[in-house]
Amino acid sequence: MQENNDNLTTPGSRSGVIQVLDPSVVEKIAAGEVVERPASVLKELIENSIDAGATRVDVAVEEAGFSMMRVSDNGCGMSRADLGRSVLAHATSKIRSADDLFSIATMGFRGEALASISAVSRACVVTSDDDSGGLGWELAVEGGVSGDIEPAPRTRGTTVTVRDLFFNVPARKKFMKTARGEQSAITKILEQLAIPFPGIHFTATVDGKRVMDLPRVGSLRERICSVAGNDFARGLVECEGEGEGEGGGGMSALVYVSSPEKLQSKPRFQSLYVNLRRIDNDSVNFAVREAFAQYLGHGNRPAFFCFLDVDPNKVDVNVHPTKQQMKFDDERGVFGFIYHVVKEGLRNSGLGRKDLPAQGQGYCPASNPIQEFYDRIGTGGIDGAAGTGVSTVDDINAIFGHDTGGPQMSLDFSAVGGGRASAPSVDAGANDDGNAAVIIGDIGAADSGRSWEMIQCYQIHGIFVLAPIKNGILLIDQHAAHERVLYEQALLDLESGRPVSQQLLLPIIIEMSPAEKAVVDEVRDSFTNLGFEIADWSGNSVSVSAMPAFLRYGEAEAAVREMVRYLLDGRSPGAMREPVKRFAAAFACGAAIKSGQKLSQEEMNALINALFAADNPYACPHGRPTLVRISVDELTRRFLR
Repeated sequence: MQENNDNLTTPGSRSGVIQVLDPSVVEKIAAGEVVERPASVLKELIENSIDAGATRVDVAVEEAGFSMMRVSDNGCGMSRADLGRSVLAHATSKIRSADDLFSIATMGFRGEALASISAVSRACVVTSDDDSGGLGWELAVEGGVSGDIEPAPRTRGTTVTVRDLFFNVPARKKFMKTARGEQSAITKILEQLAIPFPGIHFTATVDGKRVMDLPRVGSLRERICSVAGNDFARGLVECEGEGEGEGGGGMSALVYVSSPEKLQSKPRFQSLYVNLRRIDNDSVNFAVREAFAQYLGHGNRPAFFCFLDVDPNKVDVNVHPTKQQMKFDDERGVFGFIYHVVKEGLRNSGLGRKDLPAQGQGYCPASNPIQEFYDRIGTGGIDGAAGTGVSTVDDINAIFGHDTGGPQMSLDFSAVGGGRASAPSVDAGANDDGNAAVIIGDIGAADSGRSWEMIQCYQIHGIFVLAPIKNGILLIDQHAAHERVLYEQALLDLESGRPVSQQLLLPIIIEMSPAEKAVVDEVRDSFTNLGFEIADWSGNSVSVSAMPAFLRYGEAEAAVREMVRYLLDGRSPGAMREPVKRFAAAFACGAAIKSGQKLSQEEMNALINALFAADNPYACPHGRPTLVRISVDELTRRFLR
C-alpha cells in the first residue's frame, strides 16, 4: 500500500500531488461563481440595498461597468465593526444556522457578494448606520486586500463603488461580450430588480446620461407600466388566485399576461418572481403557455409577469450559484396552480371560450398538460423527419419549368431614386382575404423590366409557400425568404447612405421602456441610413416622422419595435458580428412577413421572384434555410411507387 502512495508523489519530491490552494486563488475561484459579468455585480449590490430596507437606490455605470459601478442607497447602513466584517467571505447578517437555509426571506444570505466582488476589483464601501449622527466609515479593498477603516462623511445608508473589474484576472475580461452587450445586460438586470419593488425609487446613470428613473409607485402594475411602457401595460390581463388543497396550498399568485392579440414569437418579458426573487423555471413558463394554448399561433408566446408567494419552507433557494433557480418541494403542484390561475383569469376577463371547464372542475383540460409536460421532459420530445437538401438554381425559369408560350404577368420593377429598383409589389389595396397587401422588397436593377410567369402557389398554415417546379415541389419559409430579400436591400441602403424614404403627414409616437430607448439612442444613425427619421418625444417615447418607402404606415411601429427587440436579445451569431450586418439583420427580422400572415397569389409569386433575384436565396441572415426542394423521385420513393 505504501508503494502505491509513493507512486502518487511528484518526481523529485516527497510531497503529495494534491495541494491546498493559496487563499488568493480560492478567492478568485469563489468570485468566478458569483461575479460572472458587470451585471451580476450590480445584481448583488442592489439586492444588498433592498435587504437593507432602502427606499431609494441610485446606480451609476461607466464603460459598461468595467471602469466603474456605483450603488448608493438610504438603507440601514453598517457600523464600523460590521463594515470590517462585511468584506469577509461568508460573513452575513441574514442567517445564523443551517436551518435558516430552508426559511430564507431575504434576497441575499450567503455573505459572498462583497468578498467575491472585492477579490477581482478595486472596491470602496462608505456607510453610516442610524447611530452615527452623520458620521460614516470608509473601507477600501483592492484585489481582496483590505485597507484601514477611515472616518468619512455619510448620511444614513451605504455606497459601494467598484472600479477596474477583473483588473487582476484579465483572462476573465477577455471572455466578456462587447461593451454594448454588457450594457444591455445591465439594463435588463436593473429592470428585473426594479419591477417587484414598487416602493423603491430606482435611478440609473450610464456614462453620465440618466437612462432610468423609476419613482416610487403604489402597485406592481404601475411599476410594470414605468418599466415596459403604458401601451404594453394597458394590454395586460390580471390573473390572481390563492392556492388550496394539497397541490396549491400555501401559495398565492398575481400574474399579468399579455392579451391574445399581443402575442409575440419572442416576448421581451417572461418574468417569474418567487417571494420577490427573479428566477427561471420551465414549469411555470409552460403552465402559462398551456393556459394560452387556444390562442397561440405557430411560434407565438405570451408575455407575462408572475409574482408567486410561497411558504419559504417549501422552496430551496440554495441550489444555484447566482440564485437564478430554486427547487420547489412540489413542482407539479406549482405547475397546476399557475395553470389554473391564468386560465381562470382569462375566463374572468371575457377572453376565455364558453366551452372551457368551469372553476372547480380541475386544473387541467382533457389533454392533461401537466402530465404532457413531464412526459415531454422524460422523452425529449418528438423527433422530426429528416430534411432534404436544396438544389442549385441556375435560372429561375428553368427551375419552375416556365413555358414561354403560356400566359405571363408583369411585375413592376421600375427604378426609384438613385438607380435603385423598386420592390415587386401588388396594388396598395387589400388582397382577396381583406388583408393589407405586402410589399416584398427591392430587387437588383438588372432584373428591371423582366416578366415572370404566374405560377399557382399554395400557402400552408400561414408559414410556408408551396410552389410546383419543373421536377418536384419547392417549399419556402415566407418569413425567412422575406428576411433574405430585406437584408440584402438594407445592406445596400446602409452602405450607400441613400435610402428611399417617405415623409409622414403625422408622426408615429412610440412609447418604449428605458432599455429600448437606450438601444434607439445608440443606433439612431443606422435607423437614419435605412430611411427612418426618429426623434425624442417625451420621457422614453420617440417620434417617427419618416420611414423606408416600401413600408406601409401601419407597419412602421411594429418594424421599429421588432428591430429594437432583436438588438436587445443580442441575437448576433458569428456572421452578424459586424455592426452594419447586425443592424441589417435586425431590420430584416422586424420588417419581414410574419408567420400567420396571409398572402395572395400575386404576393407569393412576387416573394419567389424577389428571393431568386437575391445574391444568396438559400439562407436567411441567421443561417436558416429559406427553401427546400423535394424532387419527384423523392416523392415517388416516399409513396413506395
